[in-house]
Amino acid sequence: MRLLYLLVWDAMFCIVLSISHFASATLISPDSSYIVTLITFAVCGAFLGHLPHVDGLTIVFVTLPALYLALAPFLAPILNTLPLPLPGGISLVPAALLSPDTLLLRYAGALTAGYTLWRKFQQ
Repeated sequence: MRLLYLLVWDAMFCIVLSISHFASATLISPDSSYIVTLITFAVCGAFLGHLPHVDGLTIVFVTLPALYLALAPFLAPILNTLPLPLPGGISLVPAALLSPDTLLLRYAGALTAGYTLWRKFQQ
């Protein structure tokens, strides 16, 4: 049951981040982009507040993907040069994650990873 809860939580969290990324990308004014960023962080905080405790499943399904998202620019030179036979020229870190437009996604990933690691070490 815990695994299903984490998978649903992760899917909803990704939907919220995708919507906020789209809203931030379509807005022209920098002020409105900052407002979207603040609303995104508030919603991320609300989602993180619904994680009752941090265990191994939370680390695997929430923290590690969030770290991957937050550290994508730093992991790209390492992971994309690995000699893995991936079909269709797929790279382990897609170029879309490296664009400046995805900065909000990386911030949310850093917030999520930091919060879950902090909760893990508080237990």
